[in-house]
Amino acid sequence: MKNISTKYIAVFSFFILGLTGCDSALEVDLPSNQLSSETVYSSDATTEAAVNGIYQSMVTGFYYNQIHSVLGQTSDELILRSGLTNQYTTNELIETDGSMSSMWTELYKTIYNANNVIEGITKSTTLTPAKTKQWIAEAKFLRAYCFFYLTNLWGDVPLVLTTNIDVSALLPQSSQDVVYAQILKDLTEATQDLPTNYSNYDNERIRATKAASEALLARVNLYLGRWNEAANHATFVINQTGTYNMITGLSSTNSPFISDNSEAILQIPYFNVNYTYEGSSVFVNANTPTYLLRNGNSLFEADDARKINWTRNVTSTQGSLAGVAPTKYKNRFTDSPVERSTVLRLAELYLIRAEARVQSNNITGAQQDINVIRNRALLGNTTLTDSNQLLELIALERQREFFAENGHRWLDLKRTGKINETLSALNGKIWTATDALYPIPETAIRSNPFLKQNSGY
Repeated sequence: MKNISTKYIAVFSFFILGLTGCDSALEVDLPSNQLSSETVYSSDATTEAAVNGIYQSMVTGFYYNQIHSVLGQTSDELILRSGLTNQYTTNELIETDGSMSSMWTELYKTIYNANNVIEGITKSTTLTPAKTKQWIAEAKFLRAYCFFYLTNLWGDVPLVLTTNIDVSALLPQSSQDVVYAQILKDLTEATQDLPTNYSNYDNERIRATKAASEALLARVNLYLGRWNEAANHATFVINQTGTYNMITGLSSTNSPFISDNSEAILQIPYFNVNYTYEGSSVFVNANTPTYLLRNGNSLFEADDARKINWTRNVTSTQGSLAGVAPTKYKNRFTDSPVERSTVLRLAELYLIRAEARVQSNNITGAQQDINVIRNRALLGNTTLTDSNQLLELIALERQREFFAENGHRWLDLKRTGKINETLSALNGKIWTATDALYPIPETAIRSNPFLKQNSGY
């Protein structure tokens, strides 16, 4: 698999390595041998490496593991194969939990790298003007992506828009409305200057494009209940039929998780490997996986191609069915198939537009979008016309399409107001309404006296 050139490793590793072992979740101590900002942003080549460094800061536990596994367990999606419970499956999270700390920190590390690029490029006078616009747009897109998860997981969070530690280390929390306003601002500005295709990257779908920003804008507007805007942004991507098309004939070598497939909008590249951590260690395609789907086979209709291709029946030592494991990623430490962690893909845009169309009373259009997803799964067209029933079907199709993937189910339950009634009814959950927000890590609160812990912790 062709990846970001290794000649850039030395440059952007400084950005990544400089963000480890921080005393504060927002404090960054860079190594003494780091290249100066003036040096990094003095040439196009080193600046390109710095931008690559933002993406490579996403090859960490939150982005390839916890975004799927922790969010899946706190929702009604994943349980442990062992049958044991933990703080995630019971929703008894504590502020000293290691995953909470690493998730929070890794998101802010990526934001730091994005801010570094924006500031460094803005100060430079030696870079190619056309390229600087694209690089800043990429940084703003990635910053918006991180803030989307921060505010949806923790609610009010510090809105860090600088690398100045004297400013960022003691920032108070901004309201979710303010954070969303910044997300929309970043994405709107990014959309203007992002490339329209992947030709600059040998057609590898590993860097943000205009379609990626439009896709995230569609999601954000859906979450905000801005139906027309959500539908319009989704339509922009769906209409790029020369680049994006739904896969037909799902298989282990023909899936939305194969590198550079026609449904992929943005994928995370790894260095010198063809497998993903999802397939090699998080959701292992074996008889003894770590996680099972809580709803098992009952989640799917008969003959659903997603059940057949994206799950595996797990048998006990006695030969009985022990559960159903997610196996969307197939590659475990081998050269084939070449897979990448998938951040954004086309199916989401159809389901976003379907939901927005129902909310706007465009029933026929919503049915058409739902049927695109159902037909790809080898299921028949929906005949539902009632708005509430269609919304329930869309929620179910989202659950089937995005199980164990990027926390969609956890976030869907929250944004649709279904989380309390859904999770309080489950065995093994010790649920209270305040569990809908994660606890802000104790390390962050200890280092910043202006942070206030979320209610219930």
